[in-house]
Amino acid sequence: MFKKNWRNKKCKSLLLFLVSFQSMASSEVLESVLESIPGEHEFGARSRFQDANDPWWGDATAWTTRIKVTSKFSLDEDEQWQLLVQPNFVAVHNDNYNSIAIMKRASPIPDTEGFSLTQANFSYQSEGNWQAKVGRQSLSYDNERMVGALEYWQTPQSFDAITFQYNDQINWRVQYAYSNKVHRIFGKDSTKNLPKEDIRYGLFARPAFELGQHQLNASLLNVEYKTDDNLKIVAYNYLIDNKDYSPYSTKTTGLRLSDEFKPGRLKYAYTAEYAWQQSAYDNPVNYQVWYNLLEASVQYKSHILQIGQETLSNDKGFGFQTALGTNHKFQGWADVFDAYAAQRGVRDTFVSYRGRKNKLRWRIVYHDFNSYGGNARMGYEIDLELAYRFNRKWEVKFVHADYHTKDKQAAIPSANFDLKTWFISVAYNI
Repeated sequence: MFKKNWRNKKCKSLLLFLVSFQSMASSEVLESVLESIPGEHEFGARSRFQDANDPWWGDATAWTTRIKVTSKFSLDEDEQWQLLVQPNFVAVHNDNYNSIAIMKRASPIPDTEGFSLTQANFSYQSEGNWQAKVGRQSLSYDNERMVGALEYWQTPQSFDAITFQYNDQINWRVQYAYSNKVHRIFGKDSTKNLPKEDIRYGLFARPAFELGQHQLNASLLNVEYKTDDNLKIVAYNYLIDNKDYSPYSTKTTGLRLSDEFKPGRLKYAYTAEYAWQQSAYDNPVNYQVWYNLLEASVQYKSHILQIGQETLSNDKGFGFQTALGTNHKFQGWADVFDAYAAQRGVRDTFVSYRGRKNKLRWRIVYHDFNSYGGNARMGYEIDLELAYRFNRKWEVKFVHADYHTKDKQAAIPSANFDLKTWFISVAYNI
């Protein structure tokens, strides 16, 4: 009886989600209203229904809607000085899931209800190739593995920072950021005091790795050089002193090489990256770990086949940390290895195929997960994505992720259970 009622609730939620698409049609009307206000304005919205079959945490369904407005104001006639403001609001229509901010005995889907100011900054663009920016802003470097905006989640990640960039549009791009705070995907209401709806309420305070904001003393340097024959070389150095959660305090230095060439009808590309990380500042554990990425692809027209391997080593039980990265993009969309406390050593070998036909695009990815430093095969995952873009702004997307466990792992309990999840979303200008 319980399973039948639960399935009925899922069907009703999905039906309501599909009906809600009609209300998003008012997006274009709102954009026309914004055009009458001084400045440049863009409206964006995304509604998503997700279902998870999770024997470890518990089954979950989440229906959420994100609404954002991006406004730019020129402060001088030459448009060198600009003000950018981007508020973000997330509405929750079905909360049968673990948002981390409010923990429930259900699968984690970190989309929290509430308002946030994602960006609010002043920028100056010189007549040359320099740009400076101060205030709350989005930071994304390279493929976002080390530093990213996490735009997949309804509340993206942003930083209180001062940034400098030099970009000659030909060979050099130098980016530097100093940040004293990161606003994380869990939202500003994810504080030390747990809400009454949280299953841990009255037992203990929220662990620091779940806080919606972390105080930082972070210095991020990313230098890119592109040769005349298209070889891209990136060197980076990220010094992160996390004042609220010291296990995230690290020093990371890395080198990334990528290139592409088309001798005939086929286009070839490759990426090789290596990074060295050590604990730093007040980190309670003294460890040294490394990261490695190797991937190669071949493309024929709109069809791309890629194979690669990503390794996050570990030392003394601590893996290579990417606490500021867009981790959902990596190691499978089921997020089995996207730990919110700390990452462990994992070697991920993957094969993907993606293609496009007119307005329809698709992607299939196979992951094979193995423990670092051991012979254990942790599991495998198959991911599928279908997306249809009606026009430049409207897109509907379906994603399915199917993880299967193999050898048991004491260090990562969630990896010992099969997990299936899927979602359907409709996005306007996101």
